[in-house]
Amino acid sequence: MIKCNECKASNIEGSLFCSECGAFIVDFDPNSTAVLPFSEFIHRAPPPPFETETLTISQDVQKITIVIPSSRHRLQLTVSGQIRVGRSDPETGLFPELDLTQFEGADRGVSRLHATIQSFDSGISIIDLNSTNGTLLNMYKLPPEEPYPLQDGDEVRFGDLLVHIFFD
Repeated sequence: MIKCNECKASNIEGSLFCSECGAFIVDFDPNSTAVLPFSEFIHRAPPPPFETETLTISQDVQKITIVIPSSRHRLQLTVSGQIRVGRSDPETGLFPELDLTQFEGADRGVSRLHATIQSFDSGISIIDLNSTNGTLLNMYKLPPEEPYPLQDGDEVRFGDLLVHIFFD
């Protein structure tokens, strides 16, 4: 039996709504990352990563534009070192530089700390941070913790949230 959070009435296991007061009785944590049902079907090999032995973090300032087609937003960011990508979480004090919360990040499977975009002497890279639903670069699922080069116009999916990255 499931207890209703509103009226405390007992309901049959698996019920979505309380039989007494009609309240929604499924517990849902708005800060949790949903595991998407299709996240395991992509098993394509990713492009070759940067050679990590030769990488040097660049402090040069580079500008990129993030286009989010689902919301028709354009975000202009400055890359100097790294940009954390994810969702803000005021309870833990986490506020990534590219905050995808307002673009349905939680519903689309974006983790709180999903990925980083880093500037190296050899170019700009993206690194998945072992996110729940993964990061796809041009439909290739990236292994976690490895830097992959970004090119102007690349398509990136953080979970199920599609973005396009352009260099300015």
